[in-house]
Amino acid sequence: MHSGTVVEGSMDIGSNVKCQVDYERRKDIAPNHSMTHVLNAALRQILGDGVDQRGSLCNDEKLRFDFSHKKAMSAKQLRATEEYCQKVISNAEPVTSKTMPLEEATALDGVRAVFGEVYPDPVRVVSVGDDTSIEFCGGTHIENTQEADAFVIVEETAVAKGIRRISAVTKDIAKGAIKQGEVFEQKVKDAENLPSDTPDLDKIAGTMRKELDESFISAVLKADLRGRIENIQKKAVEEKKRLLAGRVDRCVNQVKEELSKAVADGETKFMVMNVDIGADSKASQKIMNAAKAIAPDMAFMGISEEEEGSGGKLMAFTIVPETLVDEFGLKADEWIRETLIVCGGRGGGKPSNAQGQAKECADVQAVVNAANEFVAAKMNGTPAI
Repeated sequence: MHSGTVVEGSMDIGSNVKCQVDYERRKDIAPNHSMTHVLNAALRQILGDGVDQRGSLCNDEKLRFDFSHKKAMSAKQLRATEEYCQKVISNAEPVTSKTMPLEEATALDGVRAVFGEVYPDPVRVVSVGDDTSIEFCGGTHIENTQEADAFVIVEETAVAKGIRRISAVTKDIAKGAIKQGEVFEQKVKDAENLPSDTPDLDKIAGTMRKELDESFISAVLKADLRGRIENIQKKAVEEKKRLLAGRVDRCVNQVKEELSKAVADGETKFMVMNVDIGADSKASQKIMNAAKAIAPDMAFMGISEEEEGSGGKLMAFTIVPETLVDEFGLKADEWIRETLIVCGGRGGGKPSNAQGQAKECADVQAVVNAANEFVAAKMNGTPAI
């Protein structure tokens, strides 16, 4: 029996029809179907006899195989499964079929059947090689595994509790995935060879990671490349930390020098200063501790861009001694809020110390000017350094 939909013209009872197989489409479906049998055998080999088929789909683009397994397959298991299937293809194993009585077929050594499926009697038995796979099946198949050309697992995921799913491809689609994987692996290798102090190396790796997630390559290779990209990001972050530590040390020394000079000159009770510490809140504590130690009677505000001149994120922090809070009503939290208004930032804290930030700041000098003007007004025009 054939079922279909009339898309043009009409049909009546007794009409003659001509049915024709779409052999162009079938030649892409058949290798996917035969390789589900090989994949089934591979999974039993890699994961054990507890693996049972729970469903499958084969079309001209891919094959999908659902099977019983309690947890995600490891990268090692996936690699072994993919290599098993690739080896069966390279071995050019014959794919044969035979129709026999159901009782006789059921007694065959190593035969596999889908749990819960009702089979006809007689039943068709499809074999791959001498001992690779033997299953009850009524579908279309290739004559030799070599016709599949290539095999690539593109995904392994969960579909239900205790049920996993593998999606894979064969022929030209698999070859394309292999080629794309080789290109991407070279890209990762080139990035691995970059010096750790390469500008924006962490961003380069981050972009590469997004591209990898969207790429159509072997799931086995994708897992490997993901780990290698993470190592690149780790290397870049560690280098940034090392460079930032040097910047922080230089900045703390600079702040100490400026504060020491101001105390020696006795010219001011406050200081607003650009500091090059990125958005490192721990570094801001070092600077505030230095300010307290050198100039305990002076109000201090530090302003730092995450990336100097970028117009991006900006951080501000301040300390105010109690004497200035009492004498002039200068409160650190109020100082921070009024300063960051000019760039749409926000902040808060206590009268003695506060901090805040803005998501972006195109004019850092305007922020410095606002900080100076606010505190100068509070102190009746005391000039800032």
